[in-house]
Amino acid sequence: MSIASSSSSLQALRGSLRPSATCRRALNIEFKPFRPVDDAALEPRPPRPSTPTFFTGRPAYHTAISELETALLSAQQSLRSAHIYPLPSTLPTPQPPRAAWHPAPVLSNLLGTQLKTNAHRRILDLLNELHALRHVAALSEQAGVENVLDGVLARYEREERGGVEGGKKAAEVDEWGRAYGMGRRKESSARVWIVPSPSGRRLLDAHSEGEAVATVEEGEGEVQAEILVNHVPIAIHFPKITDRETVLRPLRLSGLIGAFNVFALARGGGTSGQAGAVGLALARALVVMRSETEEVLQRDGALMRDTRMVERKKTGSAKARKKYAWVKR
Repeated sequence: MSIASSSSSLQALRGSLRPSATCRRALNIEFKPFRPVDDAALEPRPPRPSTPTFFTGRPAYHTAISELETALLSAQQSLRSAHIYPLPSTLPTPQPPRAAWHPAPVLSNLLGTQLKTNAHRRILDLLNELHALRHVAALSEQAGVENVLDGVLARYEREERGGVEGGKKAAEVDEWGRAYGMGRRKESSARVWIVPSPSGRRLLDAHSEGEAVATVEEGEGEVQAEILVNHVPIAIHFPKITDRETVLRPLRLSGLIGAFNVFALARGGGTSGQAGAVGLALARALVVMRSETEEVLQRDGALMRDTRMVERKKTGSAKARKKYAWVKR
């Protein structure tokens, strides 16, 4: 009994001398006095984007689109509140003067990104709508709306706009008596110069005020003229009769075959494409030389470019439209 009591007393003594968990935890904690944080010691916050379109990849372009759309809606609302817009359907649509916008390369530098076709077209559509509203505001004497639109569009307009607003410079006969025309067809392009032929001058002098075109009187003899394509006669450059008739069609329609010497330079494409290009260029040169032929040539469509192109081959097909024969096995 004495041994058991002595062992228990020793254990109790050891337990009292052993440090508790709270004591160990208190000894491990270091006291740190509170010190206010110095703002100068913190790293500066990175600058925030100046526009919400920063994360689009093309912030300048999208910002410009947003500004133009906002200006368009604001102008429409102002004109609508003045009971001007939209215009009544009974009134003819006013045609604004031709605008002169910066070309695509200049707009690309202005917006800091390479403008593709769709992006450039979207910019031009908005600019044309704003330009039309500016014209409506000017006609309706809404000076406030007109001034606001002037400020928006001034960034995109050319400084020297006289030649553009006035349209293309009218072609004229040069000092050597030549008329020039240019035409395109498919992948071909052609330039044509025409001058009155020596034997065909009487045909041109025979033109009277009551006639649409000049004609050759009977018994005057055959009128001879020279037609060169790429420095060779037309019969050598275009062996096919159909190609030669395509070139001569404007002269036949106007009744001026033999009245002019024709010099043509054709490049690119095949024979049919070059024939169409030369014919179009010749028709345009005829209008420069004889303005009275424009009506008959315009009615025939000889002054309009044929926009048809070669249709591309499709994947899984033999040619553009030809399909492979169906095989059962």
